Amino acid sequence: MPKFPIYPNIGKEKFKSWNENMFIKYNNERVYSHPNPIIRFVERVRVSQILHHLSPLKDSDKILAAGCGEGYIEKYFNNGEITLMDISNEAIRRARLALGRKTNFSFINGDLEKIPIPDAFFDKVECSEVIEHVIDPKKMLRELRRVLKPKGLLVITFPNEPLINLLKRILIKFYLFSHFFPNIPNDMTEEWHLRAYNLKRFKEDLCEGWLIKKIRGIPFDILPIRYLVVCTKQ
Repeated sequence: MPKFPIYPNIGKEKFKSWNENMFIKYNNERVYSHPNPIIRFVERVRVSQILHHLSPLKDSDKILAAGCGEGYIEKYFNNGEITLMDISNEAIRRARLALGRKTNFSFINGDLEKIPIPDAFFDKVECSEVIEHVIDPKKMLRELRRVLKPKGLLVITFPNEPLINLLKRILIKFYLFSHFFPNIPNDMTEEWHLRAYNLKRFKEDLCEGWLIKKIRGIPFDILPIRYLVVCTKQ
């Protein structure tokens, strides 16, 4: 067994088809309704904190949901002009099905490393559990900054994978993991991730021109299974 997890190495030419398969297998719908109440609790805290830090949403706000998936979070956006973007065809199909009746929603099937939107267009960006899936996180963060207006807000979440894998190994050692967490892979390398992501890695990837305003552990600061970070464009 290797000392460190070996994450998949997916080339750009194969990424879209690989990502499509991973979305169908691992999309977030399974965790929002997971039989384990701990998983449901963590996801509820994540979503509620995203909504809290994006508030208030004004009717005039232009908001990008970067890596929207099936549109679960965005269904709570009752104000603003919302652009949902995802590289997955199936994700956009499901998001349209769930949200297409709302006239303030529009959809883009595209790559977050090359967003087809003019500079300084959005007031706010929501990007939840996405950065660990992209080929070039630094390029994505530069693009998100480009499309934000000056002083625009980014609310981003990502997993604390070293802690998650440690907790999994402890539970596996005591034969508890499969009992409490059915249908969850034993290691994050088996998930839909390209790298071991955490707060340190995010700070390294964050390009100049961002100011971190707040960092919060999800579900708790003392047990940060995920991180929520609020940044503004300088």
